[in-house]
Amino acid sequence: MLYAMDRAWWDKYIRSAAAEFSGHLYTCSDGVYGLPSTGAHHYQNSGAGAIAFAARRGAKRIILLGYDCRHTGGKTHWHGDHPPELANAGLVGEWPEHFAKLDRFLKMNKGPEIINATPNSRLSLWQKRSLSEALCAP
Repeated sequence: MLYAMDRAWWDKYIRSAAAEFSGHLYTCSDGVYGLPSTGAHHYQNSGAGAIAFAARRGAKRIILLGYDCRHTGGKTHWHGDHPPELANAGLVGEWPEHFAKLDRFLKMNKGPEIINATPNSRLSLWQKRSLSEALCAP
């Protein structure tokens, strides 16, 4: 399902992403607009996919921001809902298990240290710290 959602997102935003973002563009799907695939498992949500991609690229420490894993203030995302043709965090109740699968994979493969600096996060897998503590940690 994420592959279809990923494709739908690119269909809607490829022009603006290419025009407004100067970094490298990746997709979790193969063959989408000629973009390279992350080559990382997505674990059925973009946040977990981003962690897996960073780990695959050799990150030693990952600091999570915005990983509340809940609908907050009636919103599904900090930026408001996606347009109707895109998904809006409908599986949020399942995300903790998706992250748990990612955590098991990372531990088996001696993955990076992960620090959750998201206030009010539902994720309890990783150590929680304030952002200033996470940034100052050795």
